Amino acid sequence: MQTLESLFSRSARMMKGSEIRELLKLTQRQGIISFAGGLPNPDAFPMDNIHKMVDHVMDRHAREALQYGTTEGHNKLRLALVHGMQQNFDVTTGIHNMAVTTGSQEALYLLSKVLLDPGDTVLTAAPTYIGLMSTILAQQANIECIPLDDQGIRVDLLEDKLEWMARNKKLPKFVYLVPTFQNPSGVTIPRERRKEIYELMCRYDLLLVEDDPYGLLRFEGDTVLPIKARDTEDRVVYLGTFSKILAPGFRIAWTCGPAELLNKMTLAKQAVDLCSNTFGQYVVYEAIHHDLLFPHITEIKRLYKEKRDAMLAAMAEHFPEVAQWNTPEGGLFIWVRLPHSVNTRDMFPKAVANNVAYVVGQAFYPDGSGSNTMRLNFSHSSNEQIWDGIERLAKVIDQEMDKKLEPEYIHVY
Repeated sequence: MQTLESLFSRSARMMKGSEIRELLKLTQRQGIISFAGGLPNPDAFPMDNIHKMVDHVMDRHAREALQYGTTEGHNKLRLALVHGMQQNFDVTTGIHNMAVTTGSQEALYLLSKVLLDPGDTVLTAAPTYIGLMSTILAQQANIECIPLDDQGIRVDLLEDKLEWMARNKKLPKFVYLVPTFQNPSGVTIPRERRKEIYELMCRYDLLLVEDDPYGLLRFEGDTVLPIKARDTEDRVVYLGTFSKILAPGFRIAWTCGPAELLNKMTLAKQAVDLCSNTFGQYVVYEAIHHDLLFPHITEIKRLYKEKRDAMLAAMAEHFPEVAQWNTPEGGLFIWVRLPHSVNTRDMFPKAVANNVAYVVGQAFYPDGSGSNTMRLNFSHSSNEQIWDGIERLAKVIDQEMDKKLEPEYIHVY
Protein backbone atom coordinates (compact mmCIF):
# COMPACT_ATOMS: atom_id res chain seq x y z
CA MET A 1 0.00 0.00 0.00
CA GLN A 2 1.19 3.53 -0.76
CA THR A 3 2.29 5.62 2.18
CA LEU A 4 -0.45 7.63 3.88
CA GLU A 5 1.64 10.76 3.43
CA SER A 6 0.92 10.62 -0.31
CA LEU A 7 -2.83 10.60 0.41
CA PHE A 8 -2.86 13.69 2.60
CA SER A 9 -4.31 16.91 1.19
CA ARG A 10 -2.14 19.96 0.66
CA SER A 11 -3.60 21.61 3.75
CA ALA A 12 -3.03 18.45 5.84
CA ARG A 13 0.58 18.28 4.72
CA MET A 14 1.02 21.85 5.95
CA MET A 15 -0.27 20.97 9.41
CA LYS A 16 2.42 20.75 12.05
CA GLY A 17 2.23 19.77 15.67
CA SER A 18 2.54 22.76 17.93
CA GLU A 19 6.06 22.90 19.26
CA ILE A 20 4.75 24.61 22.34
CA ARG A 21 2.29 21.76 22.94
CA GLU A 22 5.22 19.36 22.86
CA LEU A 23 7.11 21.50 25.34
CA LEU A 24 4.08 21.65 27.62
CA LYS A 25 3.94 17.86 27.80
CA LEU A 26 7.04 18.16 29.96
CA THR A 27 5.04 20.18 32.47
CA GLN A 28 2.81 17.21 33.34
CA ARG A 29 5.55 15.74 35.50
CA GLN A 30 4.66 15.49 39.18
CA GLY A 31 6.02 18.38 41.24
CA ILE A 32 6.05 20.91 38.38
CA ILE A 33 4.59 24.32 39.16
CA SER A 34 3.19 25.38 35.80
CA PHE A 35 2.51 28.97 34.78
CA ALA A 36 2.13 27.72 31.22
CA GLY A 37 -1.52 26.93 30.52
CA GLY A 38 -4.23 29.54 30.12
CA LEU A 39 -6.43 27.58 32.48
CA PRO A 40 -9.13 28.91 34.78
CA ASN A 41 -8.72 27.85 38.39
CA PRO A 42 -10.90 24.80 39.21
CA ASP A 43 -11.65 26.42 42.58
CA ALA A 44 -13.47 29.09 40.56
CA PHE A 45 -15.92 26.66 39.00
CA PRO A 46 -19.39 27.19 40.55
CA MET A 47 -19.89 23.48 41.08
CA ASP A 48 -22.91 23.66 43.41
CA ASN A 49 -24.78 26.03 41.10
CA ILE A 50 -23.87 24.04 38.00
CA HIS A 51 -25.11 20.91 39.77
CA LYS A 52 -28.42 22.68 40.44
CA MET A 53 -28.70 23.82 36.82
CA VAL A 54 -27.92 20.34 35.50
CA ASP A 55 -30.66 18.93 37.75
CA HIS A 56 -33.02 21.68 36.60
CA VAL A 57 -32.35 20.94 32.92
CA MET A 58 -32.85 17.21 33.47
CA ASP A 59 -36.06 17.82 35.41
CA ARG A 60 -37.61 20.39 33.03
CA HIS A 61 -35.92 20.15 29.62
CA ALA A 62 -34.29 16.73 29.29
CA ARG A 63 -36.11 15.71 26.08
CA GLU A 64 -34.85 18.79 24.26
CA ALA A 65 -31.45 19.15 25.93
CA LEU A 66 -30.42 15.56 25.16
CA GLN A 67 -31.42 15.89 21.50
CA TYR A 68 -29.59 17.37 18.52
CA GLY A 69 -29.97 21.13 18.34
CA THR A 70 -29.99 23.74 15.61
CA THR A 71 -26.64 24.64 14.09
CA GLU A 72 -27.00 28.31 15.06
CA GLY A 73 -27.58 27.40 18.70
CA HIS A 74 -30.31 27.23 21.36
CA ASN A 75 -32.64 30.16 20.61
CA LYS A 76 -33.19 31.10 24.26
CA LEU A 77 -29.43 31.26 24.78
CA ARG A 78 -28.98 33.34 21.63
CA LEU A 79 -31.63 35.80 22.81
CA ALA A 80 -29.99 35.95 26.23
CA LEU A 81 -26.70 36.75 24.48
CA VAL A 82 -28.38 39.50 22.44
CA HIS A 83 -29.64 41.01 25.70
CA GLY A 84 -26.26 40.55 27.39
CA MET A 85 -24.37 42.27 24.57
CA GLN A 86 -26.68 45.28 24.93
CA GLN A 87 -26.63 45.36 28.73
CA ASN A 88 -22.92 44.77 29.29
CA PHE A 89 -21.22 46.04 26.12
CA ASP A 90 -23.65 48.61 24.67
CA VAL A 91 -23.92 46.52 21.49
CA THR A 92 -27.32 46.58 19.79
CA THR A 93 -27.83 43.41 17.77
CA GLY A 94 -30.40 40.71 16.96
CA ILE A 95 -30.78 36.96 17.06
CA HIS A 96 -29.85 36.63 13.37
CA ASN A 97 -26.52 38.27 14.21
CA MET A 98 -25.80 35.72 16.95
CA ALA A 99 -24.53 32.14 16.68
CA VAL A 100 -23.24 29.61 19.20
CA THR A 101 -19.99 27.76 18.52
CA THR A 102 -17.99 25.01 20.15
CA GLY A 103 -15.52 27.34 21.80
CA SER A 104 -14.09 30.46 20.16
CA GLN A 105 -11.50 28.30 18.43
CA GLU A 106 -14.25 26.81 16.27
CA ALA A 107 -15.44 30.32 15.44
CA LEU A 108 -11.93 31.22 14.28
CA TYR A 109 -11.79 28.07 12.18
CA LEU A 110 -15.19 28.74 10.59
CA LEU A 111 -14.32 32.37 9.87
CA SER A 112 -11.08 31.28 8.23
CA LYS A 113 -12.87 28.57 6.27
CA VAL A 114 -15.46 30.91 4.77
CA LEU A 115 -13.22 33.97 4.26
CA LEU A 116 -9.78 32.72 3.25
CA ASP A 117 -8.41 31.29 0.03
CA PRO A 118 -4.83 30.00 -0.28
CA GLY A 119 -2.48 32.96 -0.44
CA ASP A 120 -4.83 35.41 1.31
CA THR A 121 -3.51 37.47 4.21
CA VAL A 122 -4.70 38.08 7.76
CA LEU A 123 -3.29 41.02 9.68
CA THR A 124 -2.83 40.84 13.45
CA ALA A 125 -0.67 42.08 16.31
CA ALA A 126 2.67 40.64 17.37
CA PRO A 127 2.69 38.77 19.67
CA THR A 128 -0.65 37.12 18.94
CA TYR A 129 -2.84 34.20 20.03
CA ILE A 130 -1.30 30.84 19.12
CA GLY A 131 -4.63 29.34 18.05
CA LEU A 132 -5.02 31.97 15.34
CA MET A 133 -1.80 30.92 13.65
CA SER A 134 -2.70 27.25 13.30
CA THR A 135 -6.14 28.14 11.96
CA ILE A 136 -4.84 30.56 9.33
CA LEU A 137 -2.07 28.26 8.18
CA ALA A 138 -4.56 25.38 7.84
CA GLN A 139 -6.25 27.45 5.10
CA GLN A 140 -2.87 27.97 3.39
CA ALA A 141 -3.16 31.69 4.08
CA ASN A 142 -0.55 34.13 5.38
CA ILE A 143 -0.22 36.07 8.62
CA GLU A 144 1.37 39.50 8.78
CA CYS A 145 1.92 41.30 12.07
CA ILE A 146 2.09 44.79 13.51
CA PRO A 147 4.06 45.25 16.76
CA LEU A 148 2.39 45.96 20.10
CA ASP A 149 3.32 48.58 22.62
CA ASP A 150 1.97 48.94 26.16
CA GLN A 151 -1.39 50.09 24.74
CA GLY A 152 -1.87 47.38 22.16
CA ILE A 153 -1.32 47.33 18.42
CA ARG A 154 0.63 50.32 17.07
CA VAL A 155 -1.99 52.25 15.10
CA ASP A 156 0.59 54.35 13.27
CA LEU A 157 2.28 51.21 11.94
CA LEU A 158 -1.08 49.60 11.20
CA GLU A 159 -2.05 52.64 9.13
CA ASP A 160 1.25 52.56 7.24
CA LYS A 161 0.84 48.84 6.56
CA LEU A 162 -2.73 49.18 5.29
CA GLU A 163 -1.75 52.09 3.07
CA TRP A 164 1.03 49.98 1.53
CA MET A 165 -1.23 46.96 1.14
CA ALA A 166 -3.95 49.06 -0.50
CA ARG A 167 -1.45 50.57 -2.93
CA ASN A 168 -0.29 47.10 -3.88
CA LYS A 169 -3.84 45.69 -4.01
CA LYS A 170 -3.02 43.21 -1.23
CA LEU A 171 -5.39 44.23 1.54
CA PRO A 172 -5.98 41.57 4.21
CA LYS A 173 -9.21 39.56 4.26
CA PHE A 174 -9.61 40.55 7.90
CA VAL A 175 -7.77 41.99 10.89
CA TYR A 176 -7.70 39.95 14.10
CA LEU A 177 -7.24 41.53 17.54
CA VAL A 178 -7.71 40.67 21.21
CA PRO A 179 -8.17 44.27 22.43
CA THR A 180 -8.81 43.57 26.12
CA PHE A 181 -6.20 41.80 28.31
CA GLN A 182 -4.64 40.34 25.21
CA ASN A 183 -3.33 36.80 25.09
CA PRO A 184 -0.36 36.66 25.54
CA SER A 185 0.68 40.21 26.48
CA GLY A 186 -2.16 41.15 28.86
CA VAL A 187 -2.35 44.69 27.38
CA THR A 188 -5.61 46.55 26.76
CA ILE A 189 -6.21 48.94 23.88
CA PRO A 190 -7.54 52.27 25.26
CA ARG A 191 -10.69 53.98 23.98
CA GLU A 192 -9.07 56.50 21.67
CA ARG A 193 -6.90 53.88 20.00
CA ARG A 194 -9.96 51.63 19.53
CA LYS A 195 -11.68 54.53 17.77
CA GLU A 196 -8.68 54.96 15.47
CA ILE A 197 -8.60 51.24 14.67
CA TYR A 198 -12.29 51.22 13.78
CA GLU A 199 -11.86 54.27 11.56
CA LEU A 200 -9.09 52.46 9.69
CA MET A 201 -11.37 49.45 9.20
CA CYS A 202 -13.99 51.76 7.70
CA ARG A 203 -11.50 53.63 5.53
CA TYR A 204 -10.13 50.44 3.99
CA ASP A 205 -13.46 48.55 4.03
CA LEU A 206 -12.16 45.72 6.21
CA LEU A 207 -13.62 43.18 8.60
CA LEU A 208 -12.28 43.22 12.15
CA VAL A 209 -12.42 40.04 14.24
CA GLU A 210 -12.54 41.13 17.88
CA ASP A 211 -11.75 38.18 20.15
CA ASP A 212 -12.81 38.94 23.72
CA PRO A 213 -12.43 35.96 26.07
CA TYR A 214 -11.30 38.05 29.04
CA GLY A 215 -13.23 41.33 28.76
CA LEU A 216 -15.47 40.62 31.76
CA LEU A 217 -12.50 39.71 33.96
CA ARG A 218 -11.48 43.26 34.89
CA PHE A 219 -10.06 43.57 38.42
CA GLU A 220 -9.39 47.30 38.46
CA GLY A 221 -9.44 50.39 36.29
CA ASP A 222 -12.18 51.77 34.07
CA THR A 223 -14.20 49.50 31.80
CA VAL A 224 -13.40 49.92 28.11
CA LEU A 225 -16.22 48.94 25.76
CA PRO A 226 -15.41 46.56 22.93
CA ILE A 227 -14.77 47.96 19.47
CA LYS A 228 -18.03 46.26 18.47
CA ALA A 229 -19.88 48.90 20.54
CA ARG A 230 -18.96 51.59 17.98
CA ASP A 231 -19.68 49.36 14.96
CA THR A 232 -22.18 51.35 12.88
CA GLU A 233 -21.25 49.55 9.65
CA ASP A 234 -21.54 45.91 10.78
CA ARG A 235 -17.89 45.18 10.05
CA VAL A 236 -16.81 43.90 13.50
CA VAL A 237 -17.15 40.19 14.26
CA TYR A 238 -17.19 39.80 18.03
CA LEU A 239 -16.16 36.49 19.63
CA GLY A 240 -17.14 35.75 23.24
CA THR A 241 -16.87 32.60 25.34
CA PHE A 242 -18.09 31.07 28.59
CA SER A 243 -14.81 29.17 29.02
CA LYS A 244 -13.19 31.83 31.21
CA ILE A 245 -16.30 33.14 32.98
CA LEU A 246 -18.15 29.88 33.75
CA ALA A 247 -16.39 26.64 32.82
CA PRO A 248 -14.39 25.60 29.73
CA GLY A 249 -15.73 22.04 29.80
CA PHE A 250 -19.03 23.18 28.28
CA ARG A 251 -17.18 24.41 25.15
CA ILE A 252 -19.83 27.08 24.62
CA ALA A 253 -18.95 30.35 22.89
CA TRP A 254 -20.72 32.87 20.70
CA THR A 255 -20.16 34.96 17.60
CA CYS A 256 -21.88 38.29 17.01
CA GLY A 257 -21.54 39.68 13.52
CA PRO A 258 -23.10 40.29 10.10
CA ALA A 259 -25.98 37.88 9.41
CA GLU A 260 -24.68 37.10 5.91
CA LEU A 261 -21.34 36.01 7.33
CA LEU A 262 -22.95 33.98 10.13
CA ASN A 263 -25.11 32.18 7.56
CA LYS A 264 -21.98 31.02 5.72
CA MET A 265 -20.38 30.01 9.02
CA THR A 266 -23.49 27.97 9.81
CA LEU A 267 -23.15 26.06 6.54
CA ALA A 268 -19.48 25.41 7.29
CA LYS A 269 -20.31 24.32 10.85
CA GLN A 270 -22.80 21.75 9.54
CA ALA A 271 -19.87 20.02 7.89
CA VAL A 272 -17.86 20.09 11.13
CA ASP A 273 -20.09 19.15 14.07
CA LEU A 274 -23.73 19.80 13.01
CA CYS A 275 -24.37 21.65 16.27
CA SER A 276 -22.63 22.60 19.50
CA ASN A 277 -23.22 20.76 22.77
CA THR A 278 -26.99 21.09 23.25
CA PHE A 279 -27.02 20.04 26.87
CA GLY A 280 -24.26 22.50 27.72
CA GLN A 281 -26.17 25.30 25.99
CA TYR A 282 -29.23 24.58 28.12
CA VAL A 283 -27.16 24.60 31.32
CA VAL A 284 -25.44 27.86 30.38
CA TYR A 285 -28.78 29.47 29.53
CA GLU A 286 -30.29 28.42 32.85
CA ALA A 287 -27.26 29.83 34.70
CA ILE A 288 -27.91 33.18 32.99
CA HIS A 289 -31.68 32.97 33.43
CA HIS A 290 -31.38 32.25 37.17
CA ASP A 291 -28.92 35.16 37.61
CA LEU A 292 -26.00 32.94 38.63
CA LEU A 293 -23.44 34.07 36.07
CA PHE A 294 -22.50 37.59 37.14
CA PRO A 295 -22.29 36.90 40.88
CA HIS A 296 -19.92 34.11 39.88
CA ILE A 297 -17.86 36.46 37.68
CA THR A 298 -17.53 38.81 40.66
CA GLU A 299 -16.05 35.93 42.68
CA ILE A 300 -13.66 34.98 39.85
CA LYS A 301 -12.38 38.55 39.65
CA ARG A 302 -11.72 38.65 43.39
CA LEU A 303 -9.82 35.36 43.24
CA TYR A 304 -7.77 36.24 40.15
CA LYS A 305 -6.84 39.71 41.39
CA GLU A 306 -5.44 38.11 44.53
CA LYS A 307 -3.39 35.71 42.41
CA ARG A 308 -2.19 38.44 40.05
CA ASP A 309 -1.08 40.52 43.03
CA ALA A 310 0.75 37.52 44.50
CA MET A 311 2.63 36.92 41.26
CA LEU A 312 3.54 40.60 40.83
CA ALA A 313 4.79 40.77 44.42
CA ALA A 314 6.84 37.59 43.99
CA MET A 315 8.35 38.86 40.75
CA ALA A 316 9.24 42.21 42.33
CA GLU A 317 11.03 40.37 45.14
CA HIS A 318 12.84 37.68 43.17
CA PHE A 319 13.25 38.64 39.49
CA PRO A 320 16.41 40.46 38.39
CA GLU A 321 16.17 44.22 37.91
CA VAL A 322 16.70 43.94 34.16
CA ALA A 323 13.52 41.89 33.74
CA GLN A 324 10.48 43.87 32.58
CA TRP A 325 6.81 42.97 32.86
CA ASN A 326 3.37 44.52 32.58
CA THR A 327 0.69 44.94 35.25
CA PRO A 328 -2.56 43.77 33.63
CA GLU A 329 -5.81 45.16 35.01
CA GLY A 330 -7.57 41.87 34.31
CA GLY A 331 -7.37 38.63 32.37
CA LEU A 332 -5.04 35.72 33.06
CA PHE A 333 -1.52 36.62 31.91
CA ILE A 334 1.64 38.56 32.69
CA TRP A 335 4.12 39.14 29.86
CA VAL A 336 7.83 39.15 30.72
CA ARG A 337 10.73 40.58 28.69
CA LEU A 338 14.28 39.55 29.54
CA PRO A 339 17.56 40.87 28.11
CA HIS A 340 18.03 39.88 24.46
CA SER A 341 20.93 37.68 25.45
CA VAL A 342 18.48 35.29 27.14
CA ASN A 343 16.63 32.82 24.92
CA THR A 344 13.59 31.56 26.81
CA ARG A 345 13.24 28.53 24.51
CA ASP A 346 16.77 27.40 25.38
CA MET A 347 16.06 28.15 29.03
CA PHE A 348 12.79 26.18 29.13
CA PRO A 349 14.28 22.69 29.78
CA LYS A 350 16.36 24.16 32.61
CA ALA A 351 13.22 25.65 34.15
CA VAL A 352 11.43 22.30 33.90
CA ALA A 353 14.44 20.63 35.51
CA ASN A 354 13.88 23.06 38.38
CA ASN A 355 10.17 22.13 38.48
CA VAL A 356 8.70 25.31 37.04
CA ALA A 357 7.25 26.05 33.61
CA TYR A 358 6.08 28.96 31.44
CA VAL A 359 5.16 29.49 27.80
CA VAL A 360 8.02 30.44 25.50
CA GLY A 361 7.24 33.88 24.06
CA GLN A 362 8.58 33.02 20.62
CA ALA A 363 5.58 30.74 20.10
CA PHE A 364 3.34 33.82 19.85
CA TYR A 365 5.30 35.42 16.99
CA PRO A 366 4.57 34.14 13.47
CA ASP A 367 8.00 35.33 12.35
CA GLY A 368 9.80 33.52 15.17
CA SER A 369 10.96 36.66 16.99
CA GLY A 370 10.43 37.37 20.70
CA SER A 371 13.09 34.91 21.81
CA ASN A 372 13.67 36.84 25.05
CA THR A 373 10.00 36.83 26.16
CA MET A 374 7.69 34.52 28.12
CA ARG A 375 4.06 34.33 29.17
CA LEU A 376 3.10 33.58 32.76
CA ASN A 377 -0.39 32.50 33.80
CA PHE A 378 -1.42 33.46 37.33
CA SER A 379 -4.98 32.12 37.48
CA HIS A 380 -4.41 28.38 37.91
CA SER A 381 -1.79 27.98 40.63
CA SER A 382 -2.32 28.44 44.36
CA ASN A 383 -0.77 31.51 46.00
CA GLU A 384 1.83 29.31 47.66
CA GLN A 385 2.72 27.74 44.31
CA ILE A 386 2.98 31.19 42.76
CA TRP A 387 5.55 32.32 45.31
CA ASP A 388 7.53 29.05 45.13
CA GLY A 389 7.36 28.90 41.34
CA ILE A 390 8.46 32.49 40.79
CA GLU A 391 11.39 32.00 43.16
CA ARG A 392 12.45 28.89 41.24
CA LEU A 393 12.07 30.66 37.90
CA ALA A 394 14.06 33.67 39.11
CA LYS A 395 16.97 31.39 40.02
CA VAL A 396 16.90 29.85 36.53
CA ILE A 397 16.87 33.32 34.94
CA ASP A 398 19.79 34.45 37.14
CA GLN A 399 21.80 31.37 36.18
CA GLU A 400 21.03 31.89 32.50
CA MET A 401 22.05 35.54 32.65
CA ASP A 402 25.29 34.69 34.42
CA LYS A 403 26.19 32.35 31.55
CA LYS A 404 25.41 35.05 28.97
CA LEU A 405 27.73 37.70 30.39
CA GLU A 406 29.96 39.12 27.71
CA PRO A 407 33.71 38.55 28.39
CA GLU A 408 34.48 42.28 28.61
CA TYR A 409 32.13 42.56 31.59
CA ILE A 410 33.80 39.78 33.53
CA HIS A 411 36.48 41.10 35.87
CA VAL A 412 39.54 38.94 36.26
CA TYR A 413 41.41 39.35 39.54
